[in-house]
Amino acid sequence: MNRNNQFFQDKIKLSDQEIHVLLLQLDSFECDDLMFCLSDDERERANRLKIEEKKKQFIIVRSALRQMLSGLSGMTADKILFSYGEHKKPYIEYLHNDQPVEFNVSHSGNYALIAVTLGCKIGVDIEMINDQIDYRSLSERFFSVKENEEFSKIDIGQQLETFYRVWARKESFIKADGKGVAFGLDRFTVSLSDNSRTKIEFTDSQLTNEQWHCYNLMDIENYKTALTCCGKEKKIIFCQ
Repeated sequence: MNRNNQFFQDKIKLSDQEIHVLLLQLDSFECDDLMFCLSDDERERANRLKIEEKKKQFIIVRSALRQMLSGLSGMTADKILFSYGEHKKPYIEYLHNDQPVEFNVSHSGNYALIAVTLGCKIGVDIEMINDQIDYRSLSERFFSVKENEEFSKIDIGQQLETFYRVWARKESFIKADGKGVAFGLDRFTVSLSDNSRTKIEFTDSQLTNEQWHCYNLMDIENYKTALTCCGKEKKIIFCQ
């Protein structure tokens, strides 16, 4: 396999009108073939991970992200430098066409997602559905009042799937915003419906002056996915 082309065939051409999304099926990759993409400290971090699944997730997802950013910046994958915001969200200083490159990653089970765009904050989430969780107590604790009112009306046979749809959407927002759970999961509302694109509502208009859009990404059996971005609506392009 070409060392510079493990994850996608087409060259990514970024614009501020589009978001490029890459889906990774983790069991399709051999970690030993990807270590060259990582920085020295990331190789050390990977080797310290004792749980093999976590180690594999880290190596594959970070290598794919580095190869995507390498194609944009012209730097070799292992030389890209990540910085971290106040709430530990990673970013790079590099500007593409005078705009910041924004990206986010998520992984769950055997899949991972990477999203990248220009000039607007984005967050992505994938969740493997676990039918053993106590989703009712989680929804009561973390959903907004409006979400809980609507959730209580959902047929019990549809509640688990609906819970994960909402959870993925909420996670994608707090990752895009950059504050994580510190923002407060109950301080904003997402749609419970299966609409492909929705807006996010806030319990307090003072929380943000930005407009946010949330998208369903793709259908994967036993998983839910979501992507959130701020500003104008974007075209979603899936990398091949």
